[in-house]
Amino acid sequence: MTDETIREVLRDLTDEERESILSLGQPIRAVAGETIIEEDAAGGGFYLVQSGRVEVLRHGERVAELQAGAVIGEMALFNENVRTSEVRALEPCRLLFIPAPAFSRLVLQQDPAAVKVMQALGQLMVRRLADRDRALMERAAPDDPQLRAALDEFTEMRERLVSDWALKYHCIGKPGKIMTVPSKPVGTPADLSVAYSPGVAEPCLAIRDNPEAVYDYTSRGHLVGVVSNGTAVLGLGNIGPLAAKPVMEGKAVLFKRFADLDAYDLEINEPDTQRFIDVVCALEPTFGGINLEDIRAPECFHIEAECRRRMAIPVFHDDQHGTAIIAGAALLNALDLVEKRIEDVRVVFSGAGAAGFACAKFFLRLGVRRENLVLTDIRGVVFQGRGDGNYLEELAADTAARTLAEALLGADVFVGVSAPDVLQPQMLLSMNRDPIVFALANPDPEIEYHLAKETRHDVILATGRSDYPNQVNNVLAFPYIFRGALDVRAREVNDGMKLAATRALARLAKTMEKQDGSKGFGREALIPKPFDPRLLTEVPPAVAEAALETGAARLRLDLNEYRERLRRLAGN
Repeated sequence: MTDETIREVLRDLTDEERESILSLGQPIRAVAGETIIEEDAAGGGFYLVQSGRVEVLRHGERVAELQAGAVIGEMALFNENVRTSEVRALEPCRLLFIPAPAFSRLVLQQDPAAVKVMQALGQLMVRRLADRDRALMERAAPDDPQLRAALDEFTEMRERLVSDWALKYHCIGKPGKIMTVPSKPVGTPADLSVAYSPGVAEPCLAIRDNPEAVYDYTSRGHLVGVVSNGTAVLGLGNIGPLAAKPVMEGKAVLFKRFADLDAYDLEINEPDTQRFIDVVCALEPTFGGINLEDIRAPECFHIEAECRRRMAIPVFHDDQHGTAIIAGAALLNALDLVEKRIEDVRVVFSGAGAAGFACAKFFLRLGVRRENLVLTDIRGVVFQGRGDGNYLEELAADTAARTLAEALLGADVFVGVSAPDVLQPQMLLSMNRDPIVFALANPDPEIEYHLAKETRHDVILATGRSDYPNQVNNVLAFPYIFRGALDVRAREVNDGMKLAATRALARLAKTMEKQDGSKGFGREALIPKPFDPRLLTEVPPAVAEAALETGAARLRLDLNEYRERLRRLAGN
């Protein structure tokens, strides 16, 4: 068994763990032409192909050919044990069948080997679904209803499988996504005597005498609080602080994975705005910065403004500014590709909540003219004299347009942070040449990706989804903004720092290359990918430099030395 797929599934196992999984297997032989897996049949487990070749078929159409070492049948583990495809032997094959009941029992018992294999099978399934999605997308056409139906059916199946895997992902092993580990040795009585009593008194006294010493003796300088009351969780709404916890844990994981910053998630059961502000501000001694998350509008604007005013550490509402920073970088690069000047383009927003309003204001800072920007919400165009009597009046447009469709006539840019399917094909057709469409609603965008591509071949399209090109993902911003801000001990994240992050991201995207060495930057690669290691070496220095230039930094850095330190951290 030398194939990369099996090696990947068993890679993280010790020899003993690997043997424990393989010992569950039942050897099976198949002759050429024999059906190994029957589509839509009950799935009793998954297979490791030890020798021979097999083909995978969906509704009789071949979708893949796999060789010795492949893993097949894993999707039934995430589909109520129902097979999603047929698998036939192309030649005599030897396989090892791993029965689902025995394997699942080990997973439920949190057996380390079974948990690792389950995680690897989930990753394999998601990757195969993405490959199949790309293949269908390349073939789908508006005048081929059969292919369109196949794509719709696959989309439904993919969402079902990924949803099941998401639940399993969060509960197998140690439930949740984060844990606390010590950064200093605590294995002996001597260690404890300095980690706690009596030795811990020394750094306490040093900080009492010099508060800045807290950065030398504690984790505060690399610790972020991810704070929410769960009143506006992305795509889910007001689900409350308890149900919001998986999202906040996820945010903490991303801080660590992408910027090596530690983070605690804090779900505060307090819908009252002023009391929530008081709780957050009382946390200032603990953290180097506060990432506000999933707080509804308009309360989020007042909460962030008051916390920024009262606290001397960076406070950043990611739903507003993270989205704006990434969308801003995508906008700058898209305009370059279609050779349009930012001061000339007409921009229409669908959605005027936290993300939409913040993006609109940020686009104005980037150079969009006030008279060329229109906001719409569930009531239609936000126009002067509509009588909103709230924050929306700041960006109310002087226009005769009253609906989204009217506002989009001849527009150059559409930014959606609202709801699924609000951008109809006829609206997209009414836009200017080379329309730029950011359909960012999650999980279902304002216009379905394939439909937009079929409607306008000249469209430049971005979504909030990871399974389509040009994902506007806040992970491109918040870890690196906080990394740069904390490393200069910034008092705030100001507009100059946000603009610096946007321009750094836009520059970095233009240097992306495909694996074959050809240029990667283009209509389907407007912004960097989340796993680009250069993000850590490019964005934080730009943020830190802007903090130094604007007077937000407490600590001066040699930027060349700082970049080198980040390169070492990134492993470059």
